[in-house]
Parts: sequence; structure tokens; C-alpha cells
Amino acid sequence: MLPVYLNHLLIFLDADTYRSIGASGFLNDYFACSEERSTHDQGTGMSWTGRYYYGRQTYFEFMNPDRTSWAPRDALAFGLETEGGSEELAGRLEMELKREITVFKRKRRYGEQDIPWFWTVDIPRKDDARLISWVMEYDSGFLDRWAPHLPPGKPGAGTAGIVRDRFLTRYRSAVGDDLPVRLFRDITSVTVTLPPDEADLLEAELRVYGYVAAKAENEPESHADETEVMKPGKTVGMAVDRSAAKPSTIEKRVTYRGPDLDVMVEWRPRVEDRAGAESSGSFGDGFGISAFTMETRPVSVATTHIFGPACRLTVDRHGTATWSFRPNSG
Repeated sequence: MLPVYLNHLLIFLDADTYRSIGASGFLNDYFACSEERSTHDQGTGMSWTGRYYYGRQTYFEFMNPDRTSWAPRDALAFGLETEGGSEELAGRLEMELKREITVFKRKRRYGEQDIPWFWTVDIPRKDDARLISWVMEYDSGFLDRWAPHLPPGKPGAGTAGIVRDRFLTRYRSAVGDDLPVRLFRDITSVTVTLPPDEADLLEAELRVYGYVAAKAENEPESHADETEVMKPGKTVGMAVDRSAAKPSTIEKRVTYRGPDLDVMVEWRPRVEDRAGAESSGSFGDGFGISAFTMETRPVSVATTHIFGPACRLTVDRHGTATWSFRPNSG
């Protein structure tokens, strides 16, 4: 079985929180090698803008809700590092999930050309899904054609292949590679909170990838965060409010362990009205990526940085950090 790694996380924020993150000197000058960029896929007509934070093999991106051409929903993007693995994986997914899987090539514009970028193995989901996922297999010719003229001494110059660290080295180098002095290294775990039907699908998907259930908890638990001391920060009004949902009960929690990532899946029922009918739900209802952890460089002082009522980053002293997007977390 081919290993399926994490490639990156994609997280939607409201416009005010997105601006707060963009204005943070700590994040953009100290925490990680980063950039804000817009990407256009001429083949599909899709475009998106976000802030990207690059590590060694994984990265995360916060999406600008006003400049992205699809519905606001978080995403897990997995990756293959074996050429031709996409077709094999798609076949396994179709057989195990009993649904049609789409495989297509995405392109990225560089200069005046649209360069083949990566194969996408796409798992279909409902239009109102709170979380989407796909698996990427980078195109083996991309690095020969994207930013190919880096000076020879620059990290990533002259590299080729499809493994993640070579791509990220090139990305970082193109925007000024200073990884050794930045804190962020790689994502180590992610927590997703989903309605039962979506959680069941993600669980089945992870099993196809070879992820193994490491821990299961079935006791109901509220997600109201405990009080803790935080650095003063800016709390902003929310246009698309991740903090709108009240804390609710988690029915089940299972952690799946992959080759480089733990995925904690939380089953949480949708809100029901008094007649028992399920509400349609909306963005900001507490579903999606609710937290992720990272390996970082150790620091001398632990800090917490607040970017909105439901967005905070805690950096501890011993080489780990946590982003939390829990409703009412501030």
C-alpha cells in the first residue's frame, strides 16, 4: 500500500480574522516563511487567494473569503510521493467507498504559461459539506518549469521530483527562504468536527489510506474551553463567524494514525429544532477543522496570540504549538 501523507491544511476564516492574521508581525516575520498569493486555474476557471505558511514537508493556508471562488469549507489535502500512485489509489477508493472517484490534473500559472501542477484524486461530497478532502500527486515536470532560474546557491535550485519537501523548498526559496530562523516546522495532528454522515465518510477514507484507529472515546463531552490566561489581543467583529455556534456535545471521538499525521475525527450532531427536524446548517456552525498541532523550534517563553473570537495560536516552550478554532475560544 502506498503511503498517503499530509500535504497541507486549508482553513476558511472570516474577513476580519483574515486581516488580523495578515497584519501580524509575529506570524509573518517570525513564526513561519509565508506569503499571500492568488492562484488561477485556467482549465477550471477557479481562483483563490490565501495566506500560506510553509514548513519542511507540510504547510497550512488561510483562505480569503472575499477572493475565493468556491463555498467556504475547510479541507484536508493529502499527498502521494510515488509516481503513478493516483490511479491505484482512486481504484481502491472506488472499491471501498462504493462511489465514483474523479482523477484530474490541475495547472498553475507561471509567467504566461499554465504549467501542469499535480494530479488530484477527488472524493465527491455534498454541496453543503463542512469538510472536503483530496489527494495530490505532484507532476514530475513542474519543478523544471516553475521558478527555474533561482541562483545556484539558493535552496531548491535545480531540484526535481515529486516529494513534498522539494516542492516546499522551492516555494520557500521563491519568497525568501529563512526556515532555519522561523519557528514552524511541520503539522503533526489535526482535529476535525463533523456531522455523523461526514465523519463516517472521512473515517472510511482514512482506512483506505492505511490510517489506523489509535484511540476511541464514546463519552459525551462539551467543547466549552476552560478558562486560561492569554496575552491581550484584538477581538474583532465577525462577518463569517466561526464563533457563532454554541458549545455542543461530541458523540464520539476517534484518532487515526498515519505515516506522519494523527487525525482526530469528532462526531457531533447537527443542531435540531424542537420538532426534531435537522437544520440545514451554515458556515460558522462549529464544524470543520477545529484545531491542529505543529512541531516548532523550542522557545524561551510560551505565548498565546489571539486573532479573533475563535482563532488563537498557542506556542509552548518545548517545540510544539497549537492553532485552535473552537467556537467561543477567546
